[in-house]
Amino acid sequence: MNTVIYIAAAVIAVAIVAVIVLKKGKDAPKPAPAEDSGDPELYALGMNPISDKPVMYALTTCQHCKNTLRFLNEKNVVPTVIYLDEFNGSRRSDLMEKVRTYNPRGTFPVVLVPGGKVVVGYRKQLLQEALFDDAGRTA
Repeated sequence: MNTVIYIAAAVIAVAIVAVIVLKKGKDAPKPAPAEDSGDPELYALGMNPISDKPVMYALTTCQHCKNTLRFLNEKNVVPTVIYLDEFNGSRRSDLMEKVRTYNPRGTFPVVLVPGGKVVVGYRKQLLQEALFDDAGRTA
């Protein structure tokens, strides 16, 4: 009989502790969501991509973006890379809208070459032409 009382008391004690812990979790302040995260300077450049070097809109997980960056680096071209997935909220939406002005399909990468040429995707020949042969025409 005493064993039953001890077990019941232990179950009640565990239940009380669980209620206290859960209540503290509900009352704890939650961090504000990072609505507009990302590098403000890169955001500004992404929204107004006037630069003397190429600007590349990309995603960190995109294999075509990685290949394009590797190709540019092999050619000793170091673009300013704006990774859209490093931004959240309205900043990401704004940047995506800007990308769509150059590439309505919204695919990546999008490389803006000084002089006005735009190259969409991992297209080595077009990048070669845009950077070294005939800067200024649209690809």
